[in-house]
Amino acid sequence: MDDKLMSTIDKITRLTQQNTEFDMELRKRLNVASANSVLSEDERINQIYEYCIEKIIKQQADEFYADFPLQSIKDILIGDFVRMESFRRKDNFGDFCLSLYQQIECMTNKLCEKKELSDITEKMWGHPAYLKIEKGKEPSIDSRSGDYTIASLLFPGNNRQSGNTNAFEKSRISLQTQYAIDKIRTIVYFLGYKAKMKSSDYDSFVEITSLLNDIYQCRNMNHRGNSQNQWEKDTFSKIIPLKSLYYFKFLGVLAQYVEYIKEGWRYIPELKKYSESIEKQKISAPQPKVLGKIELKDDGKKRFK
Repeated sequence: MDDKLMSTIDKITRLTQQNTEFDMELRKRLNVASANSVLSEDERINQIYEYCIEKIIKQQADEFYADFPLQSIKDILIGDFVRMESFRRKDNFGDFCLSLYQQIECMTNKLCEKKELSDITEKMWGHPAYLKIEKGKEPSIDSRSGDYTIASLLFPGNNRQSGNTNAFEKSRISLQTQYAIDKIRTIVYFLGYKAKMKSSDYDSFVEITSLLNDIYQCRNMNHRGNSQNQWEKDTFSKIIPLKSLYYFKFLGVLAQYVEYIKEGWRYIPELKKYSESIEKQKISAPQPKVLGKIELKDDGKKRFK
């Protein structure tokens, strides 16, 4: 290009940078949009794109909870589902876990408010956890065997302060006042397995309740000023390096938990009928072990006043 023309272009460029009116008039003559209008156009496209994505996610949430039995909390669950998926798209794992857990927490608490479920569970805590398996016979809810109780399965471990088993202590309080993770395990047993677990189901029960517990721990990941206990540290160190995998693991557990509730909800009347036909079995406190009897020689001395 001719040097004079190049010099003219340079002058025009400087003028457009120095004089806004000149820049606008030149763009008008050349039919070229301003830099600001191009940016706003891009933003508008992004907004349309995000709107379309949110609309799809909302539709997925509606379908996910379409036939959920607890209609009074359905809108809350759908809102949390949309937030959960939004955080997943942004790769915000902590808030993803929180919004996922909030769905589990909401439906669990609502279920545990139901008097029918509370009556069923509290009547059955002390009964055997597993059905009796006999060759040639179909397992039945009223045929149970073993000393391993439902409370022992759902409330493992001991209370460090009292030394009593958690099964003994927690079987004496109402379902509504149990810890969140204990309520969740209760829902898995009574609605997921319909209180018909076999001993061979133990591994699958542990697998899903362990993942639910991981979600329970990860919900606190983004809390400011929250000091992590060792259990949380161990959980995070296991999950964070594999968070891409755990996005889908946790979504799978949510889907399974919702299906448990959908299927088990219809079975509550039958569970209620069965629980009314049995006696409540109390779990005894662990007795101190007697190592042996000590014989004291009679030396003629009085040992007590």
